[in-house]
Amino acid sequence: MTPAEYGAAVAAEVRAEMGRQGRTAKELAVVLGVSTTTARSRMSGAVVFDVVELLLVATWLDVPVERLALRDRAEVS
Repeated sequence: MTPAEYGAAVAAEVRAEMGRQGRTAKELAVVLGVSTTTARSRMSGAVVFDVVELLLVATWLDVPVERLALRDRAEVS
């Protein structure tokens, strides 16, 4: 898996968990302290979540960061 593919997979996992919890891009934007447009670019995978953002998102969604980061499922080359 390339870094770009990995970033897209992480974004997909974040979107899936947000969907399960009924969370919105606007709410994510507040959590990250960014605009809704910027939050959507993270959710789409166009811009990769950085480590701090991923930790914030995991805390907000009340899931282990390893789940969002696809630990044990991805091998980045």
